[in-house]
Amino acid sequence: MFSKRLNIEFEPNQLSILFNAKIAKGEKIFDLTSSNPTKLNFSYEEKLILKNFIDEQSLVYNPDPKGLITARETVKEYYKSLGKKVNVEDIFITPSTSEAYSFLFKLLLDPDDEVLIPQPCYPLFEYLAMLDSGNVIYYPLLYEHKAGWRPDFKGLQANITGKTKSIILINPNNPTGSYIKSDDYFRFVDICRKNKIALISDEVFSDYDIEKNDDILRTIIGEKSYLNFILNGYSKMLGLPQMKFGWIVIEGEEEIKSEAIKRLEVIADTYLSVSTVIQNASSKLFITKNNIQTQIRGRIKTNYEMLQSKLLLNPDIRLLKCEGGWSAVISFGNLLISEDKFVYGLLEKKNVLIHPGYYYDFIEEGFAVISLLTETHILEEGIDRLLSIYD
Repeated sequence: MFSKRLNIEFEPNQLSILFNAKIAKGEKIFDLTSSNPTKLNFSYEEKLILKNFIDEQSLVYNPDPKGLITARETVKEYYKSLGKKVNVEDIFITPSTSEAYSFLFKLLLDPDDEVLIPQPCYPLFEYLAMLDSGNVIYYPLLYEHKAGWRPDFKGLQANITGKTKSIILINPNNPTGSYIKSDDYFRFVDICRKNKIALISDEVFSDYDIEKNDDILRTIIGEKSYLNFILNGYSKMLGLPQMKFGWIVIEGEEEIKSEAIKRLEVIADTYLSVSTVIQNASSKLFITKNNIQTQIRGRIKTNYEMLQSKLLLNPDIRLLKCEGGWSAVISFGNLLISEDKFVYGLLEKKNVLIHPGYYYDFIEEGFAVISLLTETHILEEGIDRLLSIYD
């Protein structure tokens, strides 16, 4: 009766079951995984945010498949602040990055076509591709001690087939925190042009750099391209995931870009899913960016430096290099059990929740992911409890 696209496992995993059982008993859990900024004790400009939703224009329905011009002008101004020039006619407003992906998969994929995504990566794309009848194929990110994470282009090119329609970059990647480097980006463009495939750059964490590096591209806007789709939004930029305001910017060679815009306009016009209220408020909400980003950046850097200090001389646990974003990856050098059992035991015995690396499709065992948004005192206590296992 139901679509085969949803033939998935619906049962919660054992870690979730244990977590929920401990919460139900009233136990204090040191949750080092939460990435919801609205629940992590940041100070929002509440009155400024809320008053912007009282607007008479929100009672007028005047839809535009690309989004209201005022909303697109706000996106244009964001890139202008980065020294980048964007044409408002190349911008599509979407409710979220997830829906932006769905639009792009509808634009690019026929049933069983493929998108290449980095590995490790946030566990979202298989569901998004599946819901649009596409398939995910991985290309590896490799880790070097000094350089950090870089794309494995040999592995990527080996996975390109006649069904490959797009390569996805997460810039910076979640969870590895690695930005795309200039030389690597131009290799991606050459591969896309040669194989006539699109490049999607997800830049939702791009404002949150941790380590300065002149070689990184915080955004690929304005760089040479074949056909690029650049995604971002207010979920991470303003710490407002509930406001549902995102966008797609299209760049590329004129003929193929024009065709993409024409077709994407049909998709967007079919759904018209972006709220008029949030579009009207978008420029005024943007004013809150500096306040919330200052707080988030401060916590991320404080937490990252604290982790560096605590794990620097530890022979059993290593903090991997992170250039930006909200996550940190730790590596267990001498793990004698599966990371799944280790993480389960950590929650069971120490009331500390971290995510095992396989949640993010790490190629090998022995990794875990924690959120750098965690309140610092909770993160510190959780890490101390983790380290006590090795005492």
